Amino acid sequence: MNKKLLTWLLTAGIAVIFAATGLQAGTEVSDEITMDYNKYTIRKYTPPKYKVFVFTHKKHNIDYKISCGECHHDKDGNPLEDLKLGDNVQQCVECHTDLKKTKQNRKSILLLENAMHENCKVCHKKTNIEAGDPKGRKGPGPVSCTSCHVKVEGQK
Repeated sequence: MNKKLLTWLLTAGIAVIFAATGLQAGTEVSDEITMDYNKYTIRKYTPPKYKVFVFTHKKHNIDYKISCGECHHDKDGNPLEDLKLGDNVQQCVECHTDLKKTKQNRKSILLLENAMHENCKVCHKKTNIEAGDPKGRKGPGPVSCTSCHVKVEGQK
């Protein structure tokens, strides 16, 4: 084999290795995610009534030992069991693209609000049942609206 071809193949092989390593590296996962997806709500005359909820990965993944796949799922709703911290995952809004509730979509899982509520409340109720509340309403997992949707001081 001539030197020029060998050099070119070696260079191409190294480039492929670097590209594959970059794809496997994943993305940095923020510990805190501000659930501010409702930017579609246009308030012309009044400030927001509720503070934006902040979700913490560390508290759920490390402190509560909840695997990534319990929240992140595939297009059929099946958990992504092999996920680990740092893997590439899509944000909820990339699939649950309906941002405004209407009469037609008010029960649709494609409505982002419904998807987030379903994901959180089902897990929290299960946690509360395991903690001793047969209805899953009271316990360590908040399920009431005001547990997550805290009113801004001074707003009615």
